Amino acid sequence: MTRQGEETRQRLIRAALALFQSQGYHATGIAQILSHAGVPKGSLYHHFPEGKQALAVATVDFLAEEMAGRFARATEGGIPAEKQISRLFTDTAAWLEGHDYSQGALISLLAQEVETGETALRARVAKAYREATTQLAEALETGGASAPEELATTVLAALDGAMARARGQRSTVALHRAGDILSRVARAG
Repeated sequence: MTRQGEETRQRLIRAALALFQSQGYHATGIAQILSHAGVPKGSLYHHFPEGKQALAVATVDFLAEEMAGRFARATEGGIPAEKQISRLFTDTAAWLEGHDYSQGALISLLAQEVETGETALRARVAKAYREATTQLAEALETGGASAPEELATTVLAALDGAMARARGQRSTVALHRAGDILSRVARAG
C-alpha cells in the first residue's frame, strides 16, 4: 500500500472510531464517516471492500493495538499493580473530560450494539476482550497482584461501567472511586 493509501486508511479508521465512540455503531452512517475523514466515497470500499463492518473491525484492531502497547509498557516498567490501575482510571477520566464526555468505550459500545448476523465484528469484539484481559493480567502479575486474571477482568468491567456512568452523569466521580477501590484491592492482595 502506498503512503497516501495508508494515510487514507488511517483517516477512515480514526474518523470511524471517533464517530462510533460518540454516537454508536448503528447511528453512524458511511457518508458521515467519509465526510469526517475528508475522503472520497470510493475510498471506503477500496480499503474496506466488505464495508462498514470491516471498518469497525479495523477500529477495534486499532484500539486493541493501543491497549496492548499501554499494558506492555506497564509490564516492561514493572509498575506496581495498584499504580497501573489508578493510572488506567485516572487517564480514562482525563480523556473523557478532554472530550467533553462525548466519547465512550468503543469495545463496550460495540458489544452492546453488534447484531447476531455481524459475525466478523462480534468475533473481533470477543477477541479484543480476551486480549485486553490477558495483557492486563500479565501487567498486573508483573506488578505484584495476586489473582491477576480475576483482577484484570474486574478492572476492565468496572472501567466500562464507570465510563458509561461518567458519560451519563457528566462527572468522573465513578471513575475515580472505582479506580481507588480497585487500587486498594490490588495493594491488599
